[in-house]
Amino acid sequence: MGNNLKELTIGTIFLPKVQSDIADYVIPRYQRNYAWKQPQVVQMIQDIYDFATSENSKDQNYYIGTLVVYERSKNGKSVYETIDGQQRLTTLNILFSVLKNEFKVSSEHFKINLSFDSRPLSSYTLEHIFDPPYTDIQKSDNKLNTRITDAYVTVKNELNKIQQSGDLDKFISYLKNKVILLRAPVPYDTNLNHYFEIMNNRGEQLEKHEVLKAQMLKVFQDNKKATKVFSTIWEACANMEKYVQYGFSTKDRTNLFGEDWNQFKSETFGEIINCFKEVNSDNDESESILSILDKNKITDNNSSQTNEAPDRFSSIINFSNFLLHILRVLVNTSNKYTSDEFLKDVPLDDKRLLDTFKVFLDDENNKKDFVEEFAHLLLKGKHYFDKYIIKRNLRDEKWSLKYLKVEYYNKNASHQYINSLDVKGSNKQLLMLLSMFHFSTPTLVYKHWLNAALNYVLKQDEVDELDYINYLEDLSDSYLYDRFLSHEESSYFQIIYNNDAYPKNRNTDLNKLKLHQGTGVENFIFNRLDYLLWKNDLEKDSKTFSNFYFTLRTSVEHYYPQNPNHTEDKLDDSSILNNFGNLCLISNRKNSQLNNALPEIKKGYYKDNDREIESLKQRHMMNDYTIWRKEQILDHGEKMRKILLTTRI
Repeated sequence: MGNNLKELTIGTIFLPKVQSDIADYVIPRYQRNYAWKQPQVVQMIQDIYDFATSENSKDQNYYIGTLVVYERSKNGKSVYETIDGQQRLTTLNILFSVLKNEFKVSSEHFKINLSFDSRPLSSYTLEHIFDPPYTDIQKSDNKLNTRITDAYVTVKNELNKIQQSGDLDKFISYLKNKVILLRAPVPYDTNLNHYFEIMNNRGEQLEKHEVLKAQMLKVFQDNKKATKVFSTIWEACANMEKYVQYGFSTKDRTNLFGEDWNQFKSETFGEIINCFKEVNSDNDESESILSILDKNKITDNNSSQTNEAPDRFSSIINFSNFLLHILRVLVNTSNKYTSDEFLKDVPLDDKRLLDTFKVFLDDENNKKDFVEEFAHLLLKGKHYFDKYIIKRNLRDEKWSLKYLKVEYYNKNASHQYINSLDVKGSNKQLLMLLSMFHFSTPTLVYKHWLNAALNYVLKQDEVDELDYINYLEDLSDSYLYDRFLSHEESSYFQIIYNNDAYPKNRNTDLNKLKLHQGTGVENFIFNRLDYLLWKNDLEKDSKTFSNFYFTLRTSVEHYYPQNPNHTEDKLDDSSILNNFGNLCLISNRKNSQLNNALPEIKKGYYKDNDREIESLKQRHMMNDYTIWRKEQILDHGEKMRKILLTTRI
């Protein structure tokens, strides 16, 4: 076997002209099980959809990834042992099963081409979803791999949305003909266990953001102190799990953030440099760019101030994604680098990190100014991100919106985490708003709301909590009126930077049919409604819904089921089944448990088992009606529609 890289279209892999051309792949025992969750599955589909529908890329190939394989024999037949790429390959098998079963896409020669050496349950589940004996894919006489069945439901929901937009045929054609997998075989004499261990040892590889750092550092190659300061800022910001102040020595931190660690005053990169002690030319800080990349030299000599556990907080984005958010804010607050709106609409896809920055780093006339301004905004942005954007507190699994502050008692320093914006008692409301947006778009590349929030807070001399709430509520209105219910959708860039998040279409004719699309209704719409219901309850000083909080819910449930367990209970009117009144947003797992049960049974399940109802809309559906049929669906739908559309949040 030659060591040749092959470019294979997805159609070639899954839909060959003849059955005998189908190659079989196997996941070896040293590989982990299928691990992708909803965000990764959604991002893969959305990436393909974006390329398929963009005028700039629809005729280009999209390289979805690499399969590193080892060809071996199994039961007398040649198969490819998959060393790297199994998550993507498994998801593609799931995707084609969904197309075959749910959308009746012609698949004459399609079959599951993947099995697992030591995980019969996973192999069985893939076969189950390929040719399911039940209408409900998650139902089986045997236990199934729930990650695989959850992915099936996620794919189905995403493709339903694409079908509602009228682009499903375009998506499928692009998927089969333009999406490319690179298959890279390893030599016969390869020690696979050793190869796998090396390949997964990421300490030997440079991340894209490390390469970007090296590229930016080149502008300071004759300035040792600027190099040191830039590197320190970068490494301090790169740890998204910790507050940025902990990335600096005690003296530098105080100079940068004041005695209380909470006042960032520097207006330029030059002012930041002045906050640092002088670099000693005789010490080892004159290291090369690559050695700076190899290790984080930033330590703190005062251990009493740095005993925060590194896993205290969990960030909602990664560092590469954060860099893109800062870049988008920077280029839209300055006309120095580009006046081209296309370039200002910076994509939030960290796979394109280096290409996205390239246009700015290639501008020799402005490159140094760009890097200095970016470094300043990066540090300021991380400080504001820590202070004004939610984090998950891993100690109690609750959402946190706090700033870091140090106080001194008899010369002893004590650091504290204090609610960032609670002077007027609104910290809880901000937590609800931010988590509503977060769970509506769990995929990183679509967190435009976060870019809007960062752009807003970075423009404020001092963030007022009520003004921040008003801005986020305007943004929510814009999402609804200018995008999700608009006849002509505005882009997120237009909403954030052209309209300053203010809704333009609030009083215009809306496409209300988008509310009655069953599983095609956007998750944001349900989350926005739940926020409104929570806020209305809060304003009435009621405690009925006081324990509600947002979680990851990605499955649109038909309260009256589409396919009841007994055929005589079936409701044939699809317009009623898919009416907004009959829909709510819950988790995949809850939906699969009770998917085909009648409303009375679902209601009894929650009551008898003392289970928490995940959606406030769902609570109204269960609590406000004793029976649930056409009349109740229409009545509830109208009430919820009025709240959704007429309440000024």
